[in-house]
Amino acid sequence: MHRILLFLQFFISTVIFAQHDCYLRDPDAGARGKNVDFKHLKLNLELLPEKGMVKGTVEHTFSPLQIQVDSVFLDAPKITVQKVLLNDKEVKFETNDKGLIVRFQPALKWETTHKLTITYEATPKKGIYFLGWNEPASQSKMLTAVRKQIWTQGQGIDNRHWIPMYDDMNDKITSEILLSFDKKYKVLSNGKLISSKEQKDGSVAWHYKMTYPHAPYLIMLTVGDYSIRSTKTKRGVDVHNWFYPDFPETVEPTYRYTENMIDWMEQEYGVNYPWEQYSQIPVQDFMFGAMENTTATIFGDFYVIDNRAFLDRNYVGTNAHELVHQWFGDYITAWGAEDTWLQESFATHYQKHFERSIYGEDHFQWNRRNELGSVLAAAKENNNPIRHTKAGTARFYPKGSLVLDMFRYVLGDEQYKKAVTHYLKKHAYNNVDNNDFNRAFLESLGINMNWFFEQWVLKGGEPKYKVSYNDITKNSNRYTEINVEQIHQTDDVVGLFKMPIVFQVYYKDGSKSEVKEWIEKQTQTISILNEKNKDIDFVLFDPNYQIIKTVEFKKSLEELKAQASKAPNMIDRYDALKELSKEKIEDKKDFLIELFKKEPFHANRAEIAKQLVKHIDKLDAATIQLLVNDKHARVRQSAIDNTEKIPAEYFPAFEKLLADSSYNVVEKTLEKLAEQNPEKLQQYLNITKNDIGVGSSVKVKWHLLATQIEKQKNIDELVKLSSSQYEFRTRGSALNALKQLNYLDNELTKNLFNALTHFNTRLNAPAKKVAEYFMEQKEFKDKLTAYYKNNTWQPHEKSKLKDLFE
Repeated sequence: MHRILLFLQFFISTVIFAQHDCYLRDPDAGARGKNVDFKHLKLNLELLPEKGMVKGTVEHTFSPLQIQVDSVFLDAPKITVQKVLLNDKEVKFETNDKGLIVRFQPALKWETTHKLTITYEATPKKGIYFLGWNEPASQSKMLTAVRKQIWTQGQGIDNRHWIPMYDDMNDKITSEILLSFDKKYKVLSNGKLISSKEQKDGSVAWHYKMTYPHAPYLIMLTVGDYSIRSTKTKRGVDVHNWFYPDFPETVEPTYRYTENMIDWMEQEYGVNYPWEQYSQIPVQDFMFGAMENTTATIFGDFYVIDNRAFLDRNYVGTNAHELVHQWFGDYITAWGAEDTWLQESFATHYQKHFERSIYGEDHFQWNRRNELGSVLAAAKENNNPIRHTKAGTARFYPKGSLVLDMFRYVLGDEQYKKAVTHYLKKHAYNNVDNNDFNRAFLESLGINMNWFFEQWVLKGGEPKYKVSYNDITKNSNRYTEINVEQIHQTDDVVGLFKMPIVFQVYYKDGSKSEVKEWIEKQTQTISILNEKNKDIDFVLFDPNYQIIKTVEFKKSLEELKAQASKAPNMIDRYDALKELSKEKIEDKKDFLIELFKKEPFHANRAEIAKQLVKHIDKLDAATIQLLVNDKHARVRQSAIDNTEKIPAEYFPAFEKLLADSSYNVVEKTLEKLAEQNPEKLQQYLNITKNDIGVGSSVKVKWHLLATQIEKQKNIDELVKLSSSQYEFRTRGSALNALKQLNYLDNELTKNLFNALTHFNTRLNAPAKKVAEYFMEQKEFKDKLTAYYKNNTWQPHEKSKLKDLFE
């Protein structure tokens, strides 16, 4: 190890590559130009939720950046501007499709400060969303029932639809929002709550204000019926967890570990939480997972869960991801879209490292493997670099996260952390780019990392290695000679890769030999001395999969069994198990059963279960009980998911899963048992009649299956669940269930059109597929076409419908 560190120091101090911006042309890169520096935004609002209308007065405090400025442009598409004041005096202005132009006569000079006041109104279709205000009060007691809410989503550039403003990431402002609203509802915005005073008209006047600057897209607002549970971190940061008053039991499982996260992140980054307080609030029909608005994260209420649902889908990872952004994204913000990785990669990276502190090393490595799967899938489409506006989700999130892991791998945790702390502190409350992060290593450690940035950030692609080994004797000494070849195609964007890689040889007596060498040439051979002439059990190339890559490394059945049972790292055991999936069941069944009993990690047991139940006819009752009674829900789910045909004698073992703690297991078991043992359907429905599931998944499946017993009654329930009385996931599932039943009536037609014109693509996209299915049948096509022609549609609605009906 000492020799490798010395070699690394020599390598990085003598070989310095030119730092290019990118090796793939990126015409959309670069920060937007501006002629003034906005300092503060103060917004007085009036909201008319039944009309979906915003009325407001916004005050911008700003200073000219250039020697003379005779006009300024503000983003304000489809906003009606009524009056503009400069320093309290009316000035000329004009509007166009994109926004507002204000003229200054005489021109303003730099190093002066001014106040621009704009009175306006708008009925926006983006940026701010009004839910449930024109719906009848829901009679449902389900968490997924419709609620009256107002919430905003500013990223990327949508706050401009409800506030006339400079709406881009390359500006930092302090902000404050004042809003009076019906006292039945609570209001949340960024920063500190300055006051909330009840008014004579039955409203409450809310006033929130930011102390420190943040990017304009991070301005947020929510209004709704909420309760708040407040806590503090060890250092005293105020944490406010907002929740639905009718579901208090969801608070702890939903917000589990939040305070621990802040404590852990402060320690990890060497920078305290940089804002006044931290709030989180769930909203209905949110189009993403969550949004890291400064001091106040909004998240989809599909993450609101009880202890049982926690097993299937919980908020812990997303919670950590958005909290990381309070530093990486909010405290420091990328100048432009090409550096999105400086926000999303860091959030993804630290999310999984926090989860490691809670769930352990195997969970962490499993997260990394899932990230790798996304990266390699994206590589089949293109080789775009991480630092590129067209990098795509798989590179901004998981690949960048893995690249940061490799920084740690090359430099060590302590050196990596020192550079990150320097980077954060140097650019506090400011904008950053890729070069700022690169320089942090040179400034804090004296290490030039250009070579690393070039191949992993500025260039694209991933290495593909072909590995083999020979057990040889040379000069009376025995060696394991390992051959490595980089076999990926290279070009201007993808080159040969250069990384230190560990090689391990495990021997049958349980000992091992290990070396770490730089691999940088197209072909290289590494020799490991077998000093005591031991028999080889198996060989590992890059144990624990530290490097982003694909590998061809053929191994015998015995080598794979040895690796699957003896490798100390979970992911190396998993890789051997995946290769064993190609082997005949007769050659591995007994081995897999015994391995299942001692394998500690659920993903590996789930893989074993998958391979075994595909040959369920060759398993005995004891093995079936072992699989379906596993302590981890994902193993039990693997058993039911991968069982194609349940033998009749094993029905009782699987029927126990109908009362499983996991909703996912219940749903899949109900579906399979109903299909394969229909004479007991009523019994199965009785067992599961009170289960709802995450996003009403079990409830929808239950009604779909129950149509076999009481058809119209359960169809009516599904039609109700497809209506605007429920959140988008329930509606989408119900629509698909009715599609399976090939059922379309007048009420469902109305619900379908409501879904087709919904702002959330996670509802309107699946609704469109359902509509396309019905449009292939003349009777249903005529019904849908008549509904379209007989109703009046707003332009934004018509744009969503024209592909189907015009």
